[in-house]
Amino acid sequence: MVALLRPLTRVAAACFWAVLLLGGCSRSLDLEGPHQTTPLDRIPIVLVPGIGREVADQLRGGTLVPFSGLTLRTDTQALASLGDPLFPAGAADADAVSRRLDRALRLATVRGLQDLLTTLVTEHGYVRGDPERVTDKDYLDNPPEIRDDRTTAASLFVVYYDWRRDIVENACVLASRIAGIQEQTGAERVHVVGYSLGGVVARYYLRYGGRDVIRNRACPLGDAGAVNRPGADVVERLITLGSPHRGSFLSFRSLLQDFSIIGLNLGVRDAVFTMPSAWELLPMPMEDADGRVPLLVRDGQVEAVSLYDVQTWEDNGWLRTHTDPHEAVRIAKAMLARARAVQARLAEPNAHEDAVSRLAITGDCRPTQVLAMVGKNGPEFLPRGAVSGPQIGIVTEPGDGVVTQQSALGMSPGSTLSTLELCTTHNGYSADPAVRAQVYRFLHP
Repeated sequence: MVALLRPLTRVAAACFWAVLLLGGCSRSLDLEGPHQTTPLDRIPIVLVPGIGREVADQLRGGTLVPFSGLTLRTDTQALASLGDPLFPAGAADADAVSRRLDRALRLATVRGLQDLLTTLVTEHGYVRGDPERVTDKDYLDNPPEIRDDRTTAASLFVVYYDWRRDIVENACVLASRIAGIQEQTGAERVHVVGYSLGGVVARYYLRYGGRDVIRNRACPLGDAGAVNRPGADVVERLITLGSPHRGSFLSFRSLLQDFSIIGLNLGVRDAVFTMPSAWELLPMPMEDADGRVPLLVRDGQVEAVSLYDVQTWEDNGWLRTHTDPHEAVRIAKAMLARARAVQARLAEPNAHEDAVSRLAITGDCRPTQVLAMVGKNGPEFLPRGAVSGPQIGIVTEPGDGVVTQQSALGMSPGSTLSTLELCTTHNGYSADPAVRAQVYRFLHP
């Protein structure tokens, strides 16, 4: 049942690593020529996807490449460079990867947002374009007569990014793309719709622009003034769909448990261990709980653990065991410290975010795991997609099956924040006609 929009009255990041990593065309175009500015009555919309197989396939070099192809660098230099979008953590820096994805995924389905994108184009007259070259509208989403036109700017853009990397790095990429869209279209404002992790990246951008406020570093991409100011200066309205604003138990699970098919481990856990965003999407600590997170059920009692203390990971045997133990501790310690710093800046009050009209959309009917039963061999996890069983009522909360309702509603509360709660799965937001209708109404009051 769809709930009415209402001001948020409760404070509530999901990662879907092992599931969504399982799941991948580019063209050279003549993009020169003049273009008109976007009409003032058509504020551009920027869509920010979450984690998706199509991006994973590109990042690891194809569907048949082992999952180890998603592994990022974790040497001393790499850990010291966390948050730097120009550092080549993988095959290239974050900005170069984003450009490549924009080209390579031109014909791919935009996971979690495709139905919304299609509706905006076919029913509401938006035109999809390349975020780097806004007159390039050669997308199958657009009507045929529009695709070859290079004289007018598009009004709808998808910003891809390397979701393995640090949230702040990707906020820098988003800031650069939005600044470029504004410069080319002449638009003073944009709307942003973020799905899943994309909503968390968008929220950081809203607060701090592309600036790394943890290490007091400016985003080095594009015009410094444009990309380092809070995104709230240019974002008219923000919508998040199933975004893990308070973290996700699934991220914790993916750092501990590999994904297997017919008994064969796929090595996803080893790759996830190197991804800063996986650590940054761990469940956030309770308020006034000394940094502890309710995470386990032991002997019938809920146990809160110091999740961001590497000693907890060592004592519980949660670190990878096939690598050098000292190396694993060093990596985990750096990742946990960075994660906690990023989370703290997303959780603190922020006037810039509070000034923007925001809509948080969440599922409220799917059992979503938040606790693990402790067995003889450590944490025990529910079968993926489980909706019934003796442990469901103990270890789950309402949500969309990936992100809890509480986490998806965990933005800074206030009169500018409204919510929409409905029964959906994590991948089902955009497919729901009620969600698409409400998104359009919210962006066009």
